[in-house]
Amino acid sequence: MGKVFSGISQSVRTTGQQEADLEGKEGDRRLSKAIVEEALTCLSAEVANLRDIAVNRVCLGWGYVGVQLTTDDVGLCHSLMGEMQPECCQVVQQAGTLSGSPATELAERAKSWDTGERVIGVATINALSQIVLRREHDGYTVTEGNVLEQVDIRPTDKVAMVGNIKPLVPGIRNKASSLRIFERGGLLGEGILPDTAGEELIPEADIVFITGSAIANGTVGRLLQLSENARSVVLVGPTASMIPSPLFKRGVDLIGGVIVTEPDRAMQIVAEGGGTPQLKAATKFVLIKPRLGLGR
Repeated sequence: MGKVFSGISQSVRTTGQQEADLEGKEGDRRLSKAIVEEALTCLSAEVANLRDIAVNRVCLGWGYVGVQLTTDDVGLCHSLMGEMQPECCQVVQQAGTLSGSPATELAERAKSWDTGERVIGVATINALSQIVLRREHDGYTVTEGNVLEQVDIRPTDKVAMVGNIKPLVPGIRNKASSLRIFERGGLLGEGILPDTAGEELIPEADIVFITGSAIANGTVGRLLQLSENARSVVLVGPTASMIPSPLFKRGVDLIGGVIVTEPDRAMQIVAEGGGTPQLKAATKFVLIKPRLGLGR
């Protein structure tokens, strides 16, 4: 009889955990959806003739999604293939109909619960954001540079990194007291923990680096909440290349993103399964920072 009760108890705990996980995901998405909605509002104010801009081409590659507009601007987003659950052999139900759509229509898909739609939406927001990031702005600066050179990492600092941003790891380990990497679905190892451990450990960090992919998978809002005590919060990667005001408002101090300099080349790289190393040939890496007095 004890075994029966034990089994029921375990079942209750499992069901309770599943419900808690679902509530957590819904909460994360609501926080991230608010960031997307603010980004769309900012773009409406910043981009002239926004309603007249259409999507020229959409490419969902293995590493990145690329969206090219009729203005020739290209936005990128991590494809999150590892988090998708394709139905049969399709990833996007509307495939074959996206080109020619109003850019604002595709950008709205960044709020979708469907991963395939969401990554296309984020890539579209990033494409529209390129129009804004290319010009002078009162609220922030966009300059070329190295992310690590802009972050004050001290010998006593505990650093958290959400997503294994490998190019940054050696430099951080050389400067900081410790580095904890939180990875979703990747191989665990020395200093690499499952992303769920971030709920407990990110609030202990002095510096937090967050992959731009967190915008695409809907976790960025919660991650920024967990990072509130950090001295510096940095968002990194091509996916992070969105209009920055909603992110600065929530505590991001620095964004390491990209400006696409060769649109057709970038789309070819995406189509052929390229990733960040290959995209260097078609982009320039930039630092997006709030102007003095306008950050947190």
